[in-house]
Amino acid sequence: MPVKKKVVSSSKGSVGRDRVVSAGDGSIVIGGDVNHSLIVKGDNNRINIASKFKDVYQKVDEHPELSPTDKSDLKSELQAFEDDDKKGPESNEGFLAQRLRNVRRIAPDIVDVAIATIANPAAGFGVIAKKVAEKMKSEKQ
Repeated sequence: MPVKKKVVSSSKGSVGRDRVVSAGDGSIVIGGDVNHSLIVKGDNNRINIASKFKDVYQKVDEHPELSPTDKSDLKSELQAFEDDDKKGPESNEGFLAQRLRNVRRIAPDIVDVAIATIANPAAGFGVIAKKVAEKMKSEKQ
């Protein structure tokens, strides 16, 4: 005798296999049974690298006084910063500082946004990147 499957459907905002769940950048979505699982929240989590400077790249694109060449150069410097930050403790502090100095030369207001982003713990930058950002911030004052 075949086993009958019971189909359960809810329209009360519950999340299940029949629902679509979407979350913003850096969000965590857990599905299924998480009993006896370990979920770690804190500084050990890393956010997707592509989203670290998302807001900064948007500011670069929207900047009315920058030429297309300057916008491209800024994005290259920021990408180089992100790439070196991926190395974690092996990141080159001098290299990171040079990238931010180049950004400052091209667009001083953009470096302020970048420094604020790097200093934000939720952005997921490494210790060396944060150290460089703090130095740059104090140099400005």
